[in-house]
Amino acid sequence: MQRSKYIHRIIKAILFVAIVVFFTIILDNAFELNEGATENTLVAYSNKDDIDTVFVGNSAGEMLDAAEYSELMNVSAFNMCTPSQELAISLKNMKMAASHHKIKTVVLLMTIDSVGQSEGDWIDHLYDRVVDSSSPLKVRIVNAVRRNAAKSFDPDVIGTEKSINIWIPWENETEQDLSSIIENLENRFMRFISGERLGSHIAFDLNERFYENAPGEMTYEDIRLLNEDINNAASLSVPSDMIEAEKLSLLSEICVFCRDNDINLYVLVTPHRTDYYERYDSFRSYFNTLNAYIDDFIAKRGFMYYNTEDDDRLHQILPDDYFYDWEHVDDAYKDQATRYLSEVIKNEFE
Repeated sequence: MQRSKYIHRIIKAILFVAIVVFFTIILDNAFELNEGATENTLVAYSNKDDIDTVFVGNSAGEMLDAAEYSELMNVSAFNMCTPSQELAISLKNMKMAASHHKIKTVVLLMTIDSVGQSEGDWIDHLYDRVVDSSSPLKVRIVNAVRRNAAKSFDPDVIGTEKSINIWIPWENETEQDLSSIIENLENRFMRFISGERLGSHIAFDLNERFYENAPGEMTYEDIRLLNEDINNAASLSVPSDMIEAEKLSLLSEICVFCRDNDINLYVLVTPHRTDYYERYDSFRSYFNTLNAYIDDFIAKRGFMYYNTEDDDRLHQILPDDYFYDWEHVDDAYKDQATRYLSEVIKNEFE
């Protein structure tokens, strides 16, 4: 009788765990962000040979066609720009590309608000999930635990609700509306039916290194200069959420990594429509202040910065009707955008 109760308790415990796991899987599939854009980019990247030039940045940078740029500039380029890509992901993309290829040039295609406040690290989480999907299960588990532990025990996070939520995949990302939830469930159900799991088309383990690089660790002088720049940023006449210390630190890390590995770094603010300044009152003044600050920030680290707004020909070559919003070029005009950016890079950086 005692043994029967014991077995009964074990069965109930197993059922409870199974139910929790089942609903966790459902919630993960419903609420985790759609990783399609990142996965498509990394699948294409994994099937590209002999890359020597990479473009990193957010979706505004997708206006550049890497194949056409390669022909125009006699290089082998790949565009790693993806929607909502922040500087943390741009740095990861650079480091990954340098671990697989002999990278000579990195072009950071940024918008002026790239140094401003973000909504969180959900894109970072999504990116890591896609990269790790190309690795064996053991590597995926170890990497996820290591990253989550580092975030969970961060001094700014430990003891808060976030320190626990980090371990719950569906709670670790942004809120989803009903249409996104339905789309997620449909996409992941079709993946299950087809047997094509996330990352199944990535050609090799993206966590594997073919080349060893200098880690790009900041020296005492790098840290001193960064702290000085962060202090200077605090006195700028711009809203505090338009320039963050964390983003400046990442921008500094990008510079240090390129410097230590003899990689050319070109920092380029992408084109935008003429009404870009009308986003809200005083934005033009903030834009000009940030532009001067970032220019000085990059120059002090030995690299070059160029804002396409400084080009008087910009809106003649890329008129407003080429854009479908403030800063994204319509696919039909990518050739014109690529030729323009190729000319800018050749004239301003090389």
